[in-house]
Amino acid sequence: MYFIAIKQIRVVHVLSLSNLTTDEDVLNIFSSVFKSYGADITRYKSSFIKRRLGRRMGILGLKNYLDYEQVLKKNSVEFEELFMSLSINVTNFFRDSIVYESFKSFIMPKILANVGPGGRIRIWSAGCASGEEPYSIAIMLLSALEKSDNFSIEIVANDISRKAIEYAQRGKYSVKSVEKLPPNVVTKYFQKIGNTNTEYEVNSSVKNQISFKICDILSNDVKQIDAIFCRNVLIYYGRESQELILSKFHKCLKEHSYLVLGMDETMLGRKCEKLFNPVMARERIYQKILPNN
Repeated sequence: MYFIAIKQIRVVHVLSLSNLTTDEDVLNIFSSVFKSYGADITRYKSSFIKRRLGRRMGILGLKNYLDYEQVLKKNSVEFEELFMSLSINVTNFFRDSIVYESFKSFIMPKILANVGPGGRIRIWSAGCASGEEPYSIAIMLLSALEKSDNFSIEIVANDISRKAIEYAQRGKYSVKSVEKLPPNVVTKYFQKIGNTNTEYEVNSSVKNQISFKICDILSNDVKQIDAIFCRNVLIYYGRESQELILSKFHKCLKEHSYLVLGMDETMLGRKCEKLFNPVMARERIYQKILPNN
């Protein structure tokens, strides 16, 4: 009986270690590991972090958070894999096409008027993942300006994932990635690679408009931006970090410039709500306003 009792206690102890599933438990375990590598886990939603942890643990065949914590402490390569997995890579060209159409038709003329002939249009793709968003923005701008040579374009695109940025810089995508684009867009702004018809590369005329950078949103040093596209990124951050990011966007934008969020993201109920005016609420397009306006 004594032997059985000890065995039962040991089983309960092991289960308690493997079931540290509350948000506070998980963040407490891994926050110090992230800090040791100079990263901050607290910016993200705990549910998002737990999904990413679970994916990496599944790949390694681990079921215990504490075991995985030890792996991260000893293996910087594994930490790099985990950290890169925090980059959100679910994207495609002209995602939610109505947003791009509305921006081109109604917002671009206002930006051009503000910039003036001979000016430079500066747009930031914040959290650009594998590059489809900044390339879509570049194609949209080139299309809007094809009858005018009075403006220049500068698109700044960043992501925390080195692999994502390297992929984006190559600008090579499968035929499936471009199959839903209008044929004239594919013909004008892409070229087939080889004779297999399985891969396309973005033309240099599009690539030349974009500078890619490996960094997170809060550390990216950009100023005097005419528009920021940060679509389907904020939903993975905690509320406090969302407020910090939106405040940063407000500082980076020129007066009365524009912020474009994802269709599942909103400014309602936030401290930063007074910093942006929803000029096209359905498309999640906001305009910067001054705090005292």
